[in-house]
Amino acid sequence: MTHVTLNRRQVLLTLGASLGTALLPKVSFAGELATLRIGKIEVSTFSDGTFDIPPAWFPNAQPEALAAAGETITIGVNQWLVRSGARLILIDTGAGPLFPGFGQLEALLAANSVDKADITDVIITHMHGDHIGGLARENSGGFVNAKIHVNKAEWGFWTDPDLVSKMPAEMTETIQGVQSIVAPLADRVVTHAGETDLGDGLTLVPMVGHTPGHSGVRIADEDKSLLVIGDALLSEALQFANPETTYLLDLDPQQAVETRIALLQDLAASGGLFAATHIAYPGMGQVERKGDSFVFKPIA
Repeated sequence: MTHVTLNRRQVLLTLGASLGTALLPKVSFAGELATLRIGKIEVSTFSDGTFDIPPAWFPNAQPEALAAAGETITIGVNQWLVRSGARLILIDTGAGPLFPGFGQLEALLAANSVDKADITDVIITHMHGDHIGGLARENSGGFVNAKIHVNKAEWGFWTDPDLVSKMPAEMTETIQGVQSIVAPLADRVVTHAGETDLGDGLTLVPMVGHTPGHSGVRIADEDKSLLVIGDALLSEALQFANPETTYLLDLDPQQAVETRIALLQDLAASGGLFAATHIAYPGMGQVERKGDSFVFKPIA
């Protein structure tokens, strides 16, 4: 698994029913691939590597929590491949060629006999570089036959031709990078407003705050479900114990906090299974209440 330490400039480029444990799907591991079944739907998780984030990027984190976390905060970069009916659906595309040492998804797909040309749909949780970077190469990174699904507000925000003038100067390169990636894809993008049934057991679910149209994906079949929450939670070391901990790249930190707390409350109450981009691979588990905070219980 690739491990990369990023400085501030590099990370800014990334702005481009109750289930008891006994009833949770069993995850099988094969090298860097974890697979589980949600009813008849198969979900595989791929790792694009890990980031080291400076503690200062969590500006209101409790000092004792930061001390326990260490000199850097390590977060994962996960993507999900969903086989449902006749469709082959990829949730996020990793960093692609944007960062040296990343872009592992391409090799992992090939190693597991997945031809990118066979992927029917790409769902983008939001348009930061570590989620859309896999589309940056020629011919949309090889996903030549895929419809690309994204929240309408997310697409509108990042493709606004006047966005550079509206945002801080330090975001200029980030915005230009995102726009250069998505401009050639415009005729293949399908935008969605609000919670949207994408068919075959997948639902796009707004989880705003991290970005204006940040979304999760609910995967459900029979009596099982998995909720992919993208970047609604960034750090397992900090944000379960204190979900009010903000992150430097949250465009609306207060809304991101409200979204995170509501998600954690719902997941703890239901016992439901969830997956997150930046939790250590395979990034899946459950949430339990612990007083006024929460505890992550990884699925094994």
